[in-house]
Amino acid sequence: MNHRKLLIPLLLCLLPGLSHAQSGQYAIEGRVTYAASYNLGRWEGSNTSVRGAVRWNPQTGEASGQVCVDLGRFDSGNILRDADARGVFDSNRFPQSCLEVERLTQTGEDAVLVGSLEISGTQRPIRIAGRLTREGNLLRFQGSFMTRFSEWNLQPPSLLFLRVNDLVEVRLEARAVLR
Repeated sequence: MNHRKLLIPLLLCLLPGLSHAQSGQYAIEGRVTYAASYNLGRWEGSNTSVRGAVRWNPQTGEASGQVCVDLGRFDSGNILRDADARGVFDSNRFPQSCLEVERLTQTGEDAVLVGSLEISGTQRPIRIAGRLTREGNLLRFQGSFMTRFSEWNLQPPSLLFLRVNDLVEVRLEARAVLR
C-alpha cells in the first residue's frame, strides 16, 4: 500500500483542527454590572463601555490582552448615586479600570477567566467563573465574582447614618468577535 496516498488525506483532515487550535485575536465589548446594598435595600449599576482585545488559545487556555471600562459611565438610575460612584472610584484621577487577561479555561460551557484587575490604582489577581458559549465566530462570556470595596482600598459611600455594605457582586457580560 502506498503510504503517501494515506498521508495526504490524513493531513487534509487534521489541518482544520490544527488551525482551530491556534490562538485567535478577539475584539471584546460588553457590560459590567455591580450589585451593592445597604441596610434598607439593594441596587445595581451598569456600564456598557467594556472594550478591549484578547488573544486566546482554546486548546491551552493561554490568553493575553486587556479589557477596560470607563469608571465614569456607571448608570444606576440615580444621578446622585452615580456621582457618589465616580467619587469612590476617583474617576477623575483613574478614569478606567482594566483587566489584564492571562487565562481562560473552558469545560463544556463552564469557563474561568483569570487575570489581574486594576481599580483606582490598586491591582489584584482576579478569577471570574461563568459560562462561555460559541455562536459561529462570536463568543459570549457571562460571569461574576464577589469582592469588597476594602480589597481595592475604596471607601463605601455613606449618607448620614446609612453606609453601603463592603461586599459587592460584579457581573461581566462580554461578546468576543474573532478578528
